[in-house]
Amino acid sequence: MFDLSGGPLPLGVLHRLSQGGQPVRLDPAARTRMEDSRRVVEQIVQGLDAVYGVNTGFGKLADARVPNDRFA
Repeated sequence: MFDLSGGPLPLGVLHRLSQGGQPVRLDPAARTRMEDSRRVVEQIVQGLDAVYGVNTGFGKLADARVPNDRFA
């Protein structure tokens, strides 16, 4: 069993896992951090502030706001 902890994942390991044959699970601590991050993004989306790359485009589209109804 390979635990995804949220730490570095070397390309060789990622390749090996992508070939199948080894079960993978998300470490509970990594799941908690992921859920916390999602809550932050959800708060940003519901707010009025533009946050680069979260509810705006990137680069030349940084001033383009993504409408709230585009978030699932």
